[in-house]
Amino acid sequence: MLRSRDKKIIEALKLFRCMKRDQIARLFFKNLKNPITATNLVLKRLRRDGYIDANINVQPYIYFFNPSTVKKDSQKLNHYLSIVDFYIELCEFQVPEDFQVEKRYGNSFMQPDIFMKWKGHYFFVEIQLSRYTTEIMEEKIQRYIDYFNYKDWNYSSLFTPSIWVISKSPYNLKEKSIRIIQTRNVEELVERCIRNTYTKNTCFS
Repeated sequence: MLRSRDKKIIEALKLFRCMKRDQIARLFFKNLKNPITATNLVLKRLRRDGYIDANINVQPYIYFFNPSTVKKDSQKLNHYLSIVDFYIELCEFQVPEDFQVEKRYGNSFMQPDIFMKWKGHYFFVEIQLSRYTTEIMEEKIQRYIDYFNYKDWNYSSLFTPSIWVISKSPYNLKEKSIRIIQTRNVEELVERCIRNTYTKNTCFS
């Protein structure tokens, strides 16, 4: 019989597509005395019972829901794993109320890595592992603007998501009609919010 934590691990693998052993340990076993040992035992049992699968050609193993929606050697694995890292970093400050990976909005509009509600605000998140040209990033942002216009969203509404770009260095984007946040990681945005609390500026800007 599946335990509550077993079910949460399986659901996480469905959501994220794949996870490293250490990522699973940080999310579900961090309060135990020996989290890695406990993680290995649970994952071995779930593999044995056919609920999950693993790429055993890498160390530590990378785990997948069974049946997996991505190939074990997919070029997108690092991208999916970076989404897990981003989620873990969010949870260090506050667990998202909603978190959706690669939600699709139609071929004419954006294809965000993440849509989420966190700290009472909605975000579309773009995680950039490789450096796009400014022109390509402008085109990606324009797809969001087209979608917002299509939906006739009032940008003064608290429910209009911000676009959060995670990259090693910010893009020099033109002034937009939507809020764009650029940081290297979650901690950088949290520190910005703390500074803005004292200056009475908006946090997510």
